[in-house]
Amino acid sequence: MNKTFFQKLENLPVAILPTMVGAATLGTVYANLGFTWIKHITIFAVAVIMIAYTGKIFGHNKTVFKEYSNTVPASLYAGFTMLTMILGSYIFDFNATIGKAVWFIGLILHAIHILVFTYRNVIKGVNIDTFVPSWFVTYNGIMVSTVVGGVMNEPFICKIVVYYGICVFALIIPFMIYRLAKHPIKNPMYHTQAIVLAPSSLCLVSYINFIKEPNMILAYALYFAVLCALIFIIYKTPGFFSFEFNPGFAGLTFPMAIGIVASTKMAGLLTAQGYEFLGNIAKQISGIQIYMTTAIISFVLYNFARMLVRSYKK
Repeated sequence: MNKTFFQKLENLPVAILPTMVGAATLGTVYANLGFTWIKHITIFAVAVIMIAYTGKIFGHNKTVFKEYSNTVPASLYAGFTMLTMILGSYIFDFNATIGKAVWFIGLILHAIHILVFTYRNVIKGVNIDTFVPSWFVTYNGIMVSTVVGGVMNEPFICKIVVYYGICVFALIIPFMIYRLAKHPIKNPMYHTQAIVLAPSSLCLVSYINFIKEPNMILAYALYFAVLCALIFIIYKTPGFFSFEFNPGFAGLTFPMAIGIVASTKMAGLLTAQGYEFLGNIAKQISGIQIYMTTAIISFVLYNFARMLVRSYKK
């Protein structure tokens, strides 16, 4: 039994990592609505996946190295460090020292991952076929540290991350829009298109979290990007669900979840600025996002669970 389980770890898809980032983010959304048990249950599931994936990394390192040598799977491996930062913020509530250490380890590992990914896939040459929105998981995923890191009391480090994230988003997004317009993405990377919602959302949430007097023009611009990406996803949704389920569906999870947080933060900012009508519109948009995201993440988690059960029946 143990041997079988260990062997199965080799086939644990890397896409489960960003999926659990999405689930954890949605769990926090529900916790903020008063449903704290959902967050605790989700974080427990995150911990289980992290333990399992750590087993894969150390027990099947040849497979991991092979995956990491391919651009798209490598970009998704950032989900591991993102989950590390999320776990750190959760642990912080119980033990500040351990929680902050785990959060910081995740931050450092993600920074190293960015450097390695950049050397392999940018400095050595960009391949248009693998230049897909999953790159944002690597380049902007580090901003999870600033989404959950308010309690860490590291304003200098976090502000660096915030401005880095905004700059790298502004740098990459024009090229990504051109790539998506001129070179349509096909299966199995089709669902990565939904990831375009993540970077603008991460930038907006992080900017509001750490900049005490935010520039409203920048905030409006970022939220406009969020809304454009959300409309793009809604437009693409029939196409996304025209495929039989595969791990690529993970691309729909975290972007939709962090998009909720972006709308919630923008609603709060607008209301605080005295724009109650606009703030209410953003709040209502967040409600629609919660509705959609709950359905999408539930669907993806259910099908990943089915894949796991079926793998044991073979």
